[in-house]
Amino acid sequence: MSAVTLASSVGATTLAALLLFWSSLPPRWRRAAALLASVAGLASLMIALNSEGLRETPSTAVFLLGTPYVTSQAEASAGLPYYVLTGLFLMLGTLGLALGDRGAEVLAGRPMTAAVGVSLLVLFVRFLLEKAAAPEPLAHLFGVVWLTPMVGAFFWFRQPRPRRVGYVAGRLLLYGLMVRGAATAIYLVATLLHLGSHYDISSLTNVRTPWGASYHFVSGSLSQITTLVLVPQLVIWPVYTVVSGLIGVAVAAVIGTSWERATSTS
Repeated sequence: MSAVTLASSVGATTLAALLLFWSSLPPRWRRAAALLASVAGLASLMIALNSEGLRETPSTAVFLLGTPYVTSQAEASAGLPYYVLTGLFLMLGTLGLALGDRGAEVLAGRPMTAAVGVSLLVLFVRFLLEKAAAPEPLAHLFGVVWLTPMVGAFFWFRQPRPRRVGYVAGRLLLYGLMVRGAATAIYLVATLLHLGSHYDISSLTNVRTPWGASYHFVSGSLSQITTLVLVPQLVIWPVYTVVSGLIGVAVAAVIGTSWERATSTS
């Protein structure tokens, strides 16, 4: 993993954690986070203004963690992806300042709303970045796959005491079905209307699974949509959400226990 990719991954994870745990932060930290988001938006704007030329970028999809397939090609101004990020960060900064303490109290009592809202935002931004021909590593950072361990940790800390793994597993399953249901809707619209991005799977007529089996589809057929969208999104990925989310729970439990012991002995 390159230094740039590592730094970007850390940045994306930090942003996800800030969005999820925003309502739990002290007021001073919430305002600081909002201001930092606004600064990031201005930095993205400067990059956009100084980007010249056109960029052509392929959108790739992966069937069950198998071979990547190019689903479409997007061509746009080289600065357009950074305008998307500008809008995202300025919106987050404005909302962070506008919601205030009252908004934080409301969100604190609705962890499922916060988790699903952040995930839907990630899905939408990923679509916009791919349509804007963003560099592939940048677009891939905005994926709900990477969010699930953080969401598991979030549900662990936000559940009523005594904390129970079974409770979090149930919340993760519900969260996974809701978010993957939204992703399914995006896949269907993008595929049927040929909107491009990795959500448009109309071009995937010959697909090979990680275990060597091959599937051949008619573009836009019910068989293609069922195999490549409905089953993965509504069956396989919710299971992945629970498993990976519980990994985040395990990490959160260790960190939480260590913190409580340290504070009790200090």
